[in-house]
Amino acid sequence: MTSRQIAASPPDDLLPALKLAVGDVVVYASHGIGCVEARPACRGDLPETVVLGFESGLKVTLPVSRARRALRSLSGELELEDVRRTLCADVAPAGESWLRRFRTMQEKVSAGLVTGLAEVVRDGVQQERRLAARAGGGRATAPSERHLYLQARKLLAAEIARARGIEPEDADVWIVEQIGEQA
Repeated sequence: MTSRQIAASPPDDLLPALKLAVGDVVVYASHGIGCVEARPACRGDLPETVVLGFESGLKVTLPVSRARRALRSLSGELELEDVRRTLCADVAPAGESWLRRFRTMQEKVSAGLVTGLAEVVRDGVQQERRLAARAGGGRATAPSERHLYLQARKLLAAEIARARGIEPEDADVWIVEQIGEQA
């Protein structure tokens, strides 16, 4: 771990307390929404762990201390209002290089914060609209950039759907409607 990473991680006592009880729904950055499936008993010198299950069938076992830093609670209505405002914001395209834009997108998707995902989705939709509006179609979005945008959109729609008790397809329609209001 670099000194920069250590400085970026707040002490455990400053983090919001996640119970991590069996059945709790949590968000694990770029993996998305998971459910705490087990809290195996500690054995000897091994740290206490938590087992997460995801809809994809993926199972992840994390030490509880790491889980408390890497996981967050599912967004509530306050966070979703921030998402709506983020999606509605009309942000001028940055004049940064493709590589810098791509790295910024990667960081936001890896962090898994809901407003960061919303920024990636908003910027991705705006980029696609700009490219489509050019005479003759112009160039397409780079495949790796498009992949990150689509991953962020899928993660964002899944979280909105779960938080509001709707289908992911309906959440995706809501996302597009929010971005469409500023277009």
